[in-house]
Amino acid sequence: MAYLFDPAPQPVIEVEGQVDLPIHRVFCVGRNYAAHAAEMGNEVDRAAPFYFTKSAHSVTCAGAEVAYPPRTADLHHEVELVVALGAGGQVIAHGVGLDMTRRDLQAVAKDKRRPWDVAKDFEQSAVLAPMRAVSGDALGNAKIALDVNGVARQRGRIADMVWSVDELVGDLSGLYQLRAGDLIMTGTPSGVGPVSRGDRIVARIDGLPELTARIV
Repeated sequence: MAYLFDPAPQPVIEVEGQVDLPIHRVFCVGRNYAAHAAEMGNEVDRAAPFYFTKSAHSVTCAGAEVAYPPRTADLHHEVELVVALGAGGQVIAHGVGLDMTRRDLQAVAKDKRRPWDVAKDFEQSAVLAPMRAVSGDALGNAKIALDVNGVARQRGRIADMVWSVDELVGDLSGLYQLRAGDLIMTGTPSGVGPVSRGDRIVARIDGLPELTARIV
């Protein structure tokens, strides 16, 4: 097949002990930890979750240097449990991810009731550690944590999520035809905050590979 120009490389994420997983879409869940919603001045609408998306090409692998993006003076970290879907919307792997956010641009978008795209979806805004095929039950009470330069920032438990992974998959499957390679970033606990060039981020979820990243 001929193309007008060479297609961009297929984004992939490592799954331990398996071949790389090609990424199809990245769904993100907002306000899935009540304490985080509160720190941002919001209430949780428990009637249904809400979503935004990131481009598959926003994904970068943990361990890489993450460039401080343009047009922001307030880049924030958000540590999240990430799930990868196989055929039929089945969860096949879990991992640690960072939802990097241009918080000042998000605040402007919220104030003007505009979409969050420029605040959430930009190059290297989804930082992902290698994923692991583990039972979701094994993560039920797992601790989730993030440190910046060795200082604790975020602490929580997966059990604190307002909507569980199963509930999120079920809800999304009513909105989209879920496909193999879809990822869900399931929301962040409280403690989000700014990072600067030179900062080193370490993020962890019990039972999963650790995520490290340096802001440059």
